[in-house]
Amino acid sequence: MALSKTTQFAIGGVVLTAVAFLVLSSPEEGVLEYVYVDKVVASPGDYDGREFKVHGNVVEDSLRQAENGDYLFVIEYKGERLKVVYDDLLPDTFMEGGEVVLTGNLDEDGTTLRSSEMTAKCPSKYEEEPGAPAKT
Repeated sequence: MALSKTTQFAIGGVVLTAVAFLVLSSPEEGVLEYVYVDKVVASPGDYDGREFKVHGNVVEDSLRQAENGDYLFVIEYKGERLKVVYDDLLPDTFMEGGEVVLTGNLDEDGTTLRSSEMTAKCPSKYEEEPGAPAKT
Protein backbone atom coordinates (compact mmCIF):
# COMPACT_ATOMS: atom_id res chain seq x y z
CA MET A 1 0.00 0.00 0.00
CA ALA A 2 1.61 3.23 -1.19
CA LEU A 3 1.20 6.39 0.86
CA SER A 4 0.28 9.63 -0.83
CA LYS A 5 2.81 12.47 -0.90
CA THR A 6 0.67 14.46 1.55
CA THR A 7 0.64 11.56 4.04
CA GLN A 8 4.41 11.08 3.68
CA PHE A 9 5.02 14.80 4.38
CA ALA A 10 2.66 14.70 7.36
CA ILE A 11 4.43 11.69 8.88
CA GLY A 12 7.83 13.28 8.22
CA GLY A 13 6.67 16.50 9.88
CA VAL A 14 5.43 14.67 12.97
CA VAL A 15 8.70 12.72 13.28
CA LEU A 16 10.79 15.88 12.82
CA THR A 17 8.71 17.77 15.39
CA ALA A 18 9.06 14.90 17.90
CA VAL A 19 12.84 14.76 17.46
CA ALA A 20 13.15 18.54 17.83
CA PHE A 21 11.03 18.45 20.99
CA LEU A 22 13.18 15.71 22.53
CA VAL A 23 16.42 17.54 21.75
CA LEU A 24 15.21 20.89 23.06
CA SER A 25 13.57 19.51 26.20
CA SER A 26 16.44 17.25 27.30
CA PRO A 27 17.59 18.18 30.80
CA GLU A 28 20.95 19.94 31.04
CA GLU A 29 21.36 19.12 34.70
CA GLY A 30 22.89 15.72 33.94
CA VAL A 31 25.65 17.24 31.82
CA LEU A 32 28.72 18.45 33.70
CA GLU A 33 31.56 20.43 32.20
CA TYR A 34 34.83 18.45 32.05
CA VAL A 35 37.99 20.54 32.47
CA TYR A 36 41.64 20.23 33.42
CA VAL A 37 43.20 21.77 36.53
CA ASP A 38 44.94 24.58 34.63
CA LYS A 39 41.62 25.92 33.30
CA VAL A 40 40.03 25.95 36.78
CA VAL A 41 43.03 27.71 38.33
CA ALA A 42 43.10 30.31 35.53
CA SER A 43 39.39 31.19 35.88
CA PRO A 44 37.96 29.99 39.22
CA GLY A 45 35.09 32.49 38.96
CA ASP A 46 33.74 30.58 35.96
CA TYR A 47 32.95 27.66 38.29
CA ASP A 48 31.30 29.53 41.19
CA GLY A 49 28.26 27.71 42.52
CA ARG A 50 28.21 24.89 40.01
CA GLU A 51 29.33 21.30 39.91
CA PHE A 52 31.92 20.20 37.33
CA LYS A 53 34.47 17.45 36.60
CA VAL A 54 38.18 18.22 36.84
CA HIS A 55 41.05 16.06 35.55
CA GLY A 56 44.57 16.12 36.96
CA ASN A 57 47.43 14.13 38.44
CA VAL A 58 47.71 13.58 42.19
CA VAL A 59 50.82 15.34 43.50
CA GLU A 60 53.28 12.91 45.15
CA ASP A 61 53.34 13.04 48.99
CA SER A 62 50.30 15.36 49.13
CA LEU A 63 47.78 12.85 50.55
CA ARG A 64 46.64 13.46 54.14
CA GLN A 65 43.59 12.42 56.13
CA ALA A 66 41.77 15.01 58.22
CA GLU A 67 40.44 14.25 61.70
CA ASN A 68 36.90 14.05 60.29
CA GLY A 69 37.98 11.33 57.82
CA ASP A 70 38.12 13.51 54.69
CA TYR A 71 41.08 13.00 52.38
CA LEU A 72 43.17 16.05 51.53
CA PHE A 73 45.47 16.09 48.53
CA VAL A 74 46.59 18.23 45.61
CA ILE A 75 46.09 17.64 41.90
CA GLU A 76 48.03 19.29 39.09
CA TYR A 77 48.10 19.72 35.35
CA LYS A 78 50.55 21.78 33.25
CA GLY A 79 52.19 23.13 36.41
CA GLU A 80 48.95 24.44 37.95
CA ARG A 81 47.77 22.98 41.25
CA LEU A 82 44.40 22.67 42.98
CA LYS A 83 43.76 21.53 46.57
CA VAL A 84 41.12 18.82 47.03
CA VAL A 85 38.93 17.80 49.97
CA TYR A 86 37.47 14.37 49.20
CA ASP A 87 34.80 13.02 51.55
CA ASP A 88 34.38 9.41 50.42
CA LEU A 89 36.48 6.24 50.35
CA LEU A 90 39.45 6.34 48.00
CA PRO A 91 39.10 4.01 45.00
CA ASP A 92 41.40 0.97 44.95
CA THR A 93 43.10 2.38 41.86
CA PHE A 94 43.93 5.73 43.55
CA MET A 95 47.65 6.42 43.84
CA GLU A 96 49.84 9.44 44.29
CA GLY A 97 51.18 10.48 40.91
CA GLY A 98 48.19 8.85 39.22
CA GLU A 99 45.47 10.45 37.12
CA VAL A 100 42.07 11.23 38.63
CA VAL A 101 38.80 12.82 37.55
CA LEU A 102 36.89 14.44 40.42
CA THR A 103 33.34 15.76 40.48
CA GLY A 104 32.70 18.64 42.84
CA ASN A 105 32.41 22.35 43.59
CA LEU A 106 34.95 25.03 44.42
CA ASP A 107 34.89 26.54 47.89
CA GLU A 108 34.10 30.24 48.37
CA ASP A 109 37.64 31.47 47.71
CA GLY A 110 38.03 29.31 44.58
CA THR A 111 41.20 27.53 45.74
CA THR A 112 39.88 24.16 46.92
CA LEU A 113 37.69 21.57 45.23
CA ARG A 114 35.20 19.80 47.49
CA SER A 115 34.40 16.41 46.01
CA SER A 116 32.59 13.18 46.86
CA GLU A 117 32.98 11.44 43.51
CA MET A 118 36.25 10.27 41.96
CA THR A 119 37.40 8.11 39.10
CA ALA A 120 41.04 7.06 39.34
CA LYS A 121 42.81 5.88 36.22
CA CYS A 122 43.70 2.23 36.48
CA PRO A 123 47.42 1.61 36.04
CA SER A 124 48.03 -0.44 32.95
CA LYS A 125 48.43 -4.12 33.69
CA TYR A 126 50.62 -4.27 30.63
CA GLU A 127 53.30 -1.87 31.88
CA GLU A 128 56.47 -3.63 32.95
CA GLU A 129 57.81 -3.14 36.44
CA PRO A 130 61.24 -1.47 36.53
CA GLY A 131 63.88 -4.21 36.59
CA ALA A 132 61.43 -6.92 35.53
CA PRO A 133 62.61 -9.31 32.83
CA ALA A 134 61.36 -8.53 29.35
CA LYS A 135 58.34 -10.52 28.21
CA THR A 136 58.62 -12.44 24.96
